[in-house]
Amino acid sequence: MAPHWGVRAWSAGVALDDRCRALAPALGHGTAFSHLTALALWGLPLPRGHDPARGPLHVVSPRGRRVRRPGVVGHTATAARLGPSVDLRGLPVVDPVTAWSQSAASMTLDDVVTIADALMGRWSTHPQARELDREVLSSAIRAGGRRRGATTARSALELAVPNVWSPRETDLRLLLVRAGITGLSVNEPVHDSDGRLIGYVDVAHLGAKVALEYQGDHHRTDRFTYRDDIRRREAFEDAGWRQVQATDDDLGPLADAFVARVRRLITERGVDES
Repeated sequence: MAPHWGVRAWSAGVALDDRCRALAPALGHGTAFSHLTALALWGLPLPRGHDPARGPLHVVSPRGRRVRRPGVVGHTATAARLGPSVDLRGLPVVDPVTAWSQSAASMTLDDVVTIADALMGRWSTHPQARELDREVLSSAIRAGGRRRGATTARSALELAVPNVWSPRETDLRLLLVRAGITGLSVNEPVHDSDGRLIGYVDVAHLGAKVALEYQGDHHRTDRFTYRDDIRRREAFEDAGWRQVQATDDDLGPLADAFVARVRRLITERGVDES
């Protein structure tokens, strides 16, 4: 079969890697997978509703060599903005920070913050796409010059923080920060009176000892996670912490009530957040 003109394959793969491998032989020298496609290949969080297995493939080429094929979005860039190409599992892919900078124009500010958090945090399994220094991201913005989305990327970097482990931690933190709650830190280690590690707090208010934890459905449906959550909650309370659990509703339609509750708890524990 022919997944792309001039390319033959034994079968039609549906995974993103399969689709990229089917297209790769048709790409010219200097062309690499880019934008949202590159973000997905690097294992970084994508905007909600974006399915990398079904959406168009993004590739970037030097100026004057735009790729034009069905199911492919071809981009071009000057040599200065093209960014280095990396061999990722045998595929030519722009580096993860360049992919983030490229994609900023097509995403919301919060999506761009989420990926910046991931790049400075521990979301991706690829060493090249995790625990990066803020200056690395800032350099990519500068290298892009007046690229569309540069303003969004700069604003996102101002809101991003290191050590974030999941996209919903970003959502939780942004909700509270925008409500004017200060003194927050992410994935803060908490120890008991004997110095033993109890766990890490998704978003912590250190002054008030309020631990804010996002609870996805797996915390309810997986019995081991459920039991561990109960043990953690008791241990946190023994250590003087007040644990507050947040669901998708608290980050969505019930956000105002959730923020008001958090603010009240912080105030009741002796910290003025008025």
